[in-house]
Amino acid sequence: MKYSIDDVVLVESHAGPHVWVRLKKRIVKPKDFWGADGWDAEIVYKKDVDSLIKSGVPYKPGTKPTVFVFDWQLLKKKNAAVAQR
Repeated sequence: MKYSIDDVVLVESHAGPHVWVRLKKRIVKPKDFWGADGWDAEIVYKKDVDSLIKSGVPYKPGTKPTVFVFDWQLLKKKNAAVAQR
């Protein structure tokens, strides 16, 4: 599936819960260096931040943290009409 900037995507977090993020910037690893392809993204919903806090992630309540998402963590894209609300 193709993803682009500002897509809202469900991702698998390392802490356990699945969360919705908005993709902000594509990161591609250099061919002559180690690393992984992925995205800089922002968590969309407060309830997702709260579920990560309950899982032990040290975020401050009420914030929308910027996170790095590996390509293999992307699960599905949200319906475009719903994502614009």
